[in-house]
Amino acid sequence: MLSSVLLKLNIGLSMKRSASFAVGLVLLTVSACTPSTPSSETTSPTKPIASSESTSPTKPIATNTSSWYEYSSEAGKFTVLMPNKPEEKSEDKKTDVATVKMNVAISEFNDSAYFASYADFPEKFPDAEIEPRLNEAMKGIVGGLKGKVTTSKESKLGTASCRDFEASGKIQAIDALFKGRICLNENRRFYQMFVLAPATKFSNTDVDRFLNSFKINP
Repeated sequence: MLSSVLLKLNIGLSMKRSASFAVGLVLLTVSACTPSTPSSETTSPTKPIASSESTSPTKPIATNTSSWYEYSSEAGKFTVLMPNKPEEKSEDKKTDVATVKMNVAISEFNDSAYFASYADFPEKFPDAEIEPRLNEAMKGIVGGLKGKVTTSKESKLGTASCRDFEASGKIQAIDALFKGRICLNENRRFYQMFVLAPATKFSNTDVDRFLNSFKINP
């Protein structure tokens, strides 16, 4: 399966294409641990915003060599800042719970891949299953990329239960780092926000800007 993805994406060994390779790998693994039911996905247009205007996106945010944009998903009820206008993907995947639809927005910048996704479980999970599910999702993402978790902690985003993590691994023969936040809101809606990049290109400043900007809307 991996070889067919490499052929499809025509991925080389160069650092220039490492972000695209990361995109291919994560899309293979991210949905395997995210049970959900298909939902109608309609997202509002991606718009540039100024850092002080999170609810009124009109201007780009200058950060080194890029402009940041507020990505807003009306169906997913969330907003997050991304380095540039993301590509949207929706794909049905068969899991141990159901055939699911993963709705993903991917922004590539400076050989780094920024992911924002959501999916809905068919039914609410009992409170006792929330942390095991979040932990399973984290291990699925990291393990699917043959990486290892270096830090992991429980957190909250409003009423949503989350798990924040950092991990290391390889993109082909290149040392890579990834960092993310996985949340389960109302025991049913599953969010995944994370960044994967070559270690030499990993920017904690940009990654934290992305993760800290993630908001779940009412």
